[in-house]
Amino acid sequence: MSKVQFFLGAAADEPLDSVLERSAALPAWKPFDSRATDFVARFSQQLLTHPQVREYPELAAMAHWFRAARLRALGAGYPAELPDAFVRGRGLAFHLAPANVDSVFMYSWLISLLAGNTNIVRVSQKLSPQLGFLIEVLAGVLRQDVGAPIAGRIVLLTYPHDASITQKISMQCLARIVWGGDATVATIRAIPLRPTAIEICFPDRFSVAAIEAQSILRASDADLARLAAGFYNDAFWFAQQACSSPRLVNWVGTGEAYQAAHTRFWDAVRQEVMRREAENTAAMGMARLSAAFELAAGAMAHPHTTESAAGFPTLLALETPISDAIKEIHCGNGLFLEQRFDALAGLATQLSDKEQTLAVFGFSRADICALVDALSGRALDRVVPIGEALAFAPVWDGTDLFTFFTRRISIPEA
Repeated sequence: MSKVQFFLGAAADEPLDSVLERSAALPAWKPFDSRATDFVARFSQQLLTHPQVREYPELAAMAHWFRAARLRALGAGYPAELPDAFVRGRGLAFHLAPANVDSVFMYSWLISLLAGNTNIVRVSQKLSPQLGFLIEVLAGVLRQDVGAPIAGRIVLLTYPHDASITQKISMQCLARIVWGGDATVATIRAIPLRPTAIEICFPDRFSVAAIEAQSILRASDADLARLAAGFYNDAFWFAQQACSSPRLVNWVGTGEAYQAAHTRFWDAVRQEVMRREAENTAAMGMARLSAAFELAAGAMAHPHTTESAAGFPTLLALETPISDAIKEIHCGNGLFLEQRFDALAGLATQLSDKEQTLAVFGFSRADICALVDALSGRALDRVVPIGEALAFAPVWDGTDLFTFFTRRISIPEA
């Protein structure tokens, strides 16, 4: 029996070689071809109106991102014809989805489809309820009129970790997209691609938040409740497992303002956690407690004087600057490290190419510019308001995905 299991785009008993040959032979489309945009818009609409989507707010957010109005606006920014070139998809794209964030592969796949590519997507063998729901909705749209042109341009499959299968697909694809931890990225990168293919990897990242203390003290109760709801979305939707979810909270302000703002902010967050009944299993609690003990034993962090290491969320004050060792210990699951600065720019020396997103509240553009100017190397790819850490954008980890997924065929200028 074949190790490969097909969910969409191929018959259950079709040989992988046949699927690859067929997929690689399909022509690349121009970006935002009407066949692709019609399918994606219909999928978005079907997902948003499905009663079950209420159980998965992250999928509703993804569907909203790909709504028809957004597609029209995006398409205007990526013309298919330029004075000196035609723009087309690269060909066959191979996406390796992460196991911990079910919806993220949908962004890269749908953007790749909109860019004009044929796609093969490998998902985790652990079929979550979210993934099962997505497959059900996708299959339904593929059976509709808009699905007919797309049916051959998407293959959704899974297989055990097997380098020979990954290599077979990799040698046919012209773009490879790897979502996963550092170890996964290293393993996949060791598997060769065809010489004309390109690759982009989205490895482990560590994201942070920064809050200006006086702004918390000035906020009305209603504004503070909205901020807490936004922070909840950023951190608790995926139990901090998303690369852009904040794990370190940096406070900016005097000691007195910091203490008062700290209490007010976390009280509001706890109310939001209780109101929305955030997931907090025994295993999550044990992971937090174990990480807290390990950090304390290494004199790296300790609970605040008014906090418990067994609390939810768990708040730990850093005793040393954030380091790779501390990041490795951090387990997510409602664990937040904290530190205080006199100015936002003071955070710059602690950020590295590991940090992806900085979610902020209460800072001016000048404050943020001062921080960016002080950064070294590749530190930070995006700065967003608290509440938008998980919001997707076509530029992700500093790469314009539509540009990545397309190629230019040079022609004489008209």
